[in-house]
Amino acid sequence: MNTTKKGIRLLAEICRRKGIRKVVFSPGSRSAPLVIAFSKIAEIECIVIPDERVAGYFALGMAQQLQKTVALVCTSGTAVLNLSPAVCEAYFQNIPLLVLTADRPVGSAGRGENQAIMQEDIFGMHTVFSCSIDGEANTEVEWHELASKVTQAIDATTQDFFGPAHINVHLNEPLYDTNNHPFVNVLSIEEEKSNTRFISLKDLHHIKKTFALHERKLVIVGRREHTAEFSAQLEKLNERTDVVVIHETLANLHLKNAVWNVDACLAAMKKNTEDNFIPDVVITLGSQIISKKLKQFLRDKPAIHWDVPPGSCMGRGWAMFGDMFDAIEPINEKQFLNALIDTNEAEETNFKSHWQELSKQANKLSDAYCDQIPYSDLGIIKTLVKSFPDKANIQYGNSTPIRYANFLHHKNSLRINANRGTSGIDGCLSTAAGAAYVNHKITVCILGDVSFLYDSNALWNNYLSPHLRIIIINNSGGNIFRLIDGPNQVNDFEKFFETKHSLTAKH
Repeated sequence: MNTTKKGIRLLAEICRRKGIRKVVFSPGSRSAPLVIAFSKIAEIECIVIPDERVAGYFALGMAQQLQKTVALVCTSGTAVLNLSPAVCEAYFQNIPLLVLTADRPVGSAGRGENQAIMQEDIFGMHTVFSCSIDGEANTEVEWHELASKVTQAIDATTQDFFGPAHINVHLNEPLYDTNNHPFVNVLSIEEEKSNTRFISLKDLHHIKKTFALHERKLVIVGRREHTAEFSAQLEKLNERTDVVVIHETLANLHLKNAVWNVDACLAAMKKNTEDNFIPDVVITLGSQIISKKLKQFLRDKPAIHWDVPPGSCMGRGWAMFGDMFDAIEPINEKQFLNALIDTNEAEETNFKSHWQELSKQANKLSDAYCDQIPYSDLGIIKTLVKSFPDKANIQYGNSTPIRYANFLHHKNSLRINANRGTSGIDGCLSTAAGAAYVNHKITVCILGDVSFLYDSNALWNNYLSPHLRIIIINNSGGNIFRLIDGPNQVNDFEKFFETKHSLTAKH
């Protein structure tokens, strides 16, 4: 027996044909037809998580590991708003999610109906695609319209720019009726088309000419999925004497003689030598970088900044270093890097040797400092990093854990993740739980006590993997506020910022 709503059966069938194999539900009445339709498809695993905020991040963690679209279903009303943090994180972290929100009939909001809010386009600019469909579609014309929108939404999650798509589904009562009538097949789904865009010859010439013209080039790699091809391209650039590659822990790169400890470098840099480290050209790859010090150091200094967003897309570039921002759109990362490789090196410069020497000095200073403070947050993180088993998946919490991790060298076999799209603490544990559920590897989640307590509902589900390890660094408050300038100058600092507490997660 299946739902009597043929439009919903069609939606679920399109998801199956387009390759969706994981759907996360949160219980609710309005979404019942979606539950019934998806649960009848053998190829799709249906996961039920009561807390919508946890469900959103759990789905994000799965999609992060699988690099495939995961669907997320909730009922109407404020349940939808509880998905917002995960949807925003998915958008800025480039994670493919298909968000299906059940809604009351059109026009219900503002008329005293229960659980009725303005749900259409509720996530605003934080989606790659958004639409509403009529779950009551009952004619061939209506089915074709529904099929077109659903297909567009699923394709949008992995075309051009990975990210979340939202479909708001209007449904009338009755919601639980079923029958065994055969499915009306009106589908003729086209294969997903690649929208890979290429740089024009004119722009390629401009890139190569400008790159060759300058002597000091700095390539900065933020969070990014590791691929052998990307690493090989970076390695070729890194071998050049006129290029310095800086990568953070989340880049999951392991390049010989690259600078991986940039915060330590900037802390060790002497004021009177700063000019030796300022580049003419900065190229940013991957997602946002963590290091605030690096952003401040380069503010308004490079003559040129090229930003190459993840994937082949009309980029969401960001001029983080000031106004000298030269966006070349549409962009293609592979083509762009090959163009840089295909230029001659500049005449010998000390730019690279300055950075490499500074990196070595900073590493020695960091090691010496850590040896002096074994009983500290940083000392604990260093001990943990040495203890991680090979090929483990590491999920760092935001605030101090991921920042401390950037001071420490990690084994090549580890995969490092953190929710640095929006950098909130909302769902660090839930994301790790979702990741562990699908990757079948030891997954270590390291987070602070405030992050853990805030997201402790992540443990309220039946899908916790035996491979998940949770390590809580409990310093009885938000220690990040002791590290940044400003909060400790405010009256009642411990009450309003650090939120001092005596709670424990021992049980």
